[in-house]
Amino acid sequence: MNINIASNISTLAKAIDAFGKNQIPFATHRALNDTAFAVRKEIVERTYPSSFLVKNKQFAKTMFRVERSPSKRVLVASVFDRLGRDYMVDQAEGGIKVPRGKSIAIPAQDRPVVRGRASYNRNKPRTVLGRPRAFVQTVGNQEMILERRTKKRYPLKRLYLLEDTAVRIPKRFPFYEDGRRTAVRSFDKSFAKRFAAAKRTARR
Repeated sequence: MNINIASNISTLAKAIDAFGKNQIPFATHRALNDTAFAVRKEIVERTYPSSFLVKNKQFAKTMFRVERSPSKRVLVASVFDRLGRDYMVDQAEGGIKVPRGKSIAIPAQDRPVVRGRASYNRNKPRTVLGRPRAFVQTVGNQEMILERRTKKRYPLKRLYLLEDTAVRIPKRFPFYEDGRRTAVRSFDKSFAKRFAAAKRTARR
């Protein structure tokens, strides 16, 4: 999500003196960064936990990061998924996922909790199937990736369900909606504060 400048700024510029106009870019730069961090806080502390059954409470904090507006000449700030998880886009937008190969792997109840990129890579379906005790088996009418964790035959861990047809992904993570609402609410308040501070500093 990118946070850009709306036309409100040009309207505001017409209503203030020339001295104040000089402070608009700097105040906007600071307000954008304030807003980006407010959006991240909302997503991490409210939107993500209300959308998913959270097992790893640090995961959202690790995933979502802020790219700041670097200066008053570049007035764009972003909140982004630094881990690059494609499935988070699917959860935020919904849609249809089709198999790229033979099937789609859907995480099952016994897949380990993912903590960071290394854990994610260790538990990808292709990586899992490279382990000596992991295998594909059909249980009932459902094909699964299973893993035997001990030398005993049972129990087996159900890591992934394998679907060979397109799967509908419901939209369940309102990242964009909550982010935009928070950005609109936060920016105006932060801009007023930063603009007043910029004028005070400049007059000294």
